[in-house]
Amino acid sequence: MTQRRKFLAATLGFLGLAKKPSRAATGGPGDNQAGGRPDLLFVQRDTVIAFDPTTGLGTQVGTTEGAILGTSIMNFQFIPLSQTEIKFDNRTLITDLDGDQILFRYTGNGRFITPLSDTSVVGKIMGIGGPLGGTYEVIQASGKWGYLVGRKFGTRSAATNPANPGPGCVYVEVYRDQFQASPVPPA
Repeated sequence: MTQRRKFLAATLGFLGLAKKPSRAATGGPGDNQAGGRPDLLFVQRDTVIAFDPTTGLGTQVGTTEGAILGTSIMNFQFIPLSQTEIKFDNRTLITDLDGDQILFRYTGNGRFITPLSDTSVVGKIMGIGGPLGGTYEVIQASGKWGYLVGRKFGTRSAATNPANPGPGCVYVEVYRDQFQASPVPPA
């Protein structure tokens, strides 16, 4: 029984899910220089493959790396609150390299920034999007991830779509502990 506890503690510690203060709380070495955020659980990099601006509905696919390594699919909907602010209630499905899956509910808010642009001879470049922040809540999980159901993880992300038709990109950081700092800085 003692060996099981040690193994479980070591596994949870490796995944960063054991109860311990984050580096941000302890101020130890390796603090993220961009605001002292907690340790990452995983990073998600997606490509927006479908988006309907009239409904705000879309789909993005990509990969994850970190403690959860695999592929990601997200169905999303942006719900406008004002001309520059949105809220969202999305679903993200991650399948890891062993075939175990985690289904997250991703809720939060974001804002669209005033984009920079250039219309030089190489073509117009302008990105439409901005910062997003929220919470990933595990609503279903299989295999080794089953014990995570009900856990919540803070996030920060950035989404950008080109001004001309084409796929957009999304970068998401999911933290090992609930991150309570303001995820979307004021405009």
